[in-house]
Amino acid sequence: MSNLSHNSRPKIAVAGASGFVGTHLRDYLSEEYDFRALTRSTSVVEAQSSSANTEWRLCDLYSLPKLTEAMHGCDFGIYLVHSMAPSSRLIQASFEDTDLLLADNFIRAAEAAGLRHVIYLSGLLPETEEELSPHLRSRREVEKVLRSRTVKVTVLRAGLICGPGGSSFSMLVNLVRRLPIMFFPRWANSMTQSIDIKNICEAFAYCFNDSALAGGVYDLGGHEPMSYRELIVRTARVLDRPIYIVNFPWNCFRISKHWVAFFGGVPTALVGPLQESLRHNLKARPNPLLDRLQATLIDFDQSILRSVNDKGMPKANPRSETQSTDTQQIRKLRRVRSVQRMALVTKLDARAVAEEYASWLTKTFRGLIRVEQTAQGVITFIGLKRYKLLELTPTPYTVDNKRRCAFYVTGGLLSRSVEPPGRLEFRLFPQSECLIASIHGFAPRLPWWIYASTQARVHLAVMHAFGRHLKRLHKD
Repeated sequence: MSNLSHNSRPKIAVAGASGFVGTHLRDYLSEEYDFRALTRSTSVVEAQSSSANTEWRLCDLYSLPKLTEAMHGCDFGIYLVHSMAPSSRLIQASFEDTDLLLADNFIRAAEAAGLRHVIYLSGLLPETEEELSPHLRSRREVEKVLRSRTVKVTVLRAGLICGPGGSSFSMLVNLVRRLPIMFFPRWANSMTQSIDIKNICEAFAYCFNDSALAGGVYDLGGHEPMSYRELIVRTARVLDRPIYIVNFPWNCFRISKHWVAFFGGVPTALVGPLQESLRHNLKARPNPLLDRLQATLIDFDQSILRSVNDKGMPKANPRSETQSTDTQQIRKLRRVRSVQRMALVTKLDARAVAEEYASWLTKTFRGLIRVEQTAQGVITFIGLKRYKLLELTPTPYTVDNKRRCAFYVTGGLLSRSVEPPGRLEFRLFPQSECLIASIHGFAPRLPWWIYASTQARVHLAVMHAFGRHLKRLHKD
C-alpha cells in the first residue's frame, strides 16, 4: 500500500544523499519531490540544515531495524551507496561483502516500509561474457539482491559521471593539472563512455515519472565512447594543459593505483577497484531511456567546463567539508566491523549456522573456550572454564527469520558496554550462493593497540577457520 498522501508531495528516501550524485539529484528533483536523506554522519546532519524539502535522518544503514524505521512514510527510494569509505576504526571486510549487506538491508527495509519504487545507480557492464573486476562484479551482485524482493527496482548503469564535485571526475582533472608527463599502462586503452551529471538526473526523473520505464535496466552514456587515454588527452586540450604521453605494455595495477591516487587527490582504496574495472571495454547499449535523453545530452567538452572553476580546478565534492570530522569521530568511537563471506550450507538456516558456530568453537578450542546457550537463545563464551568472555543476546527482530539471525553483544570481559550495542549476525544469500558472518559496532575493552594486534587477529583467524568448516559441510 502506498504511503503517498493527497496532502503532501511524494517523498523519496535517499541513501547517499550527501554525496556528489545525491546532492545534484535532490537539487534537480526538488520541484516535484520531498526527500528523507539517510546518513550515519552526525557532522553531515549538523552541516546540512534541513531545507523545505529535505529532512536529514541519522541512520546506521547496517542496522535493518533502524533503516526500516527511517524509511517509513516514504514513497520511493534512491540507492547510491558504495561502501569504499571507512565506516569503523577497524574494518576486516572487502567492499564486495559490505556492499552486499547494505543493499540487502536497504531493499528489505524498503519492502517493510511499503516503498513503491527504488532506483539504483549501478555501473556499465561489458557486453561480452568475461570475468568481471571486483568492482563491477559487486555492482552486478547488488543489482541482483535489490531486484530479489517485491519492490519494483529500476537499475541505471553509468560509467564515469562528469560534474561539479564528482570524485572520479576530479581525479581525472587533477591528473591533467599535476602531471605534464603521463605514463599510460595498458588499461588506459580500454574503452569507456562517460555522461554528464545533469543527464543522470534527467534519467532519474524520467523513471520516476513514467511507469513504462519503471522496473527496467538501462545503460546511460552521454559522451562518445573513448579510451581512458583519450579522456585524459581531451581533458588536457579543453583545459589548455600541455601533456606528454609515455605508453606501457602492462597494466601495472599495483603501482599505478598509488600514483593515480597521489596525483589524482583521492584515496587509494577508491582508486584500486575503479582502476581494475578499466580493463573492460564499457559502452552503453541502446535502450528507450537513452533515446529520450538524446535531445538534451551535454557533450564532453561542455561537461568539463561546467565542472571546473575559472582556474581549471575541479569544484569541491559536497562531502569534502565533513570527511575529516567523520574520520576523527570514527577513531574516537573505537568500533570494529568484521565481515566474512562463507559457503552456503543448504541444510542450515541462519539460526542453525549460529548454533553450528557455537558447537564448532567448543569442539575446536576444547579446554580454552566453552560456548553455552540458554533456552532463550542467549549465548555465552566461557574462557578457561570460568571467565565470561562475551555474552550474546538474540535481537527481537530475527527470532523467526530463517535467513537472518542476529545477536546484541550484551556483556563479557572482552567488550565495552556501549549504545548502540555491537552485533553479531549470520545472514543467508541464496541468490549469491553464500552466507555472510559479520560483526558491527563491536567495542573492544582492551586498549586499542593491544586489541588490534591480538584479539582482532584472533577473531579473523577463527572466522576464516569456521568458513573452511562450513565449506567442508557444503561439500558433504
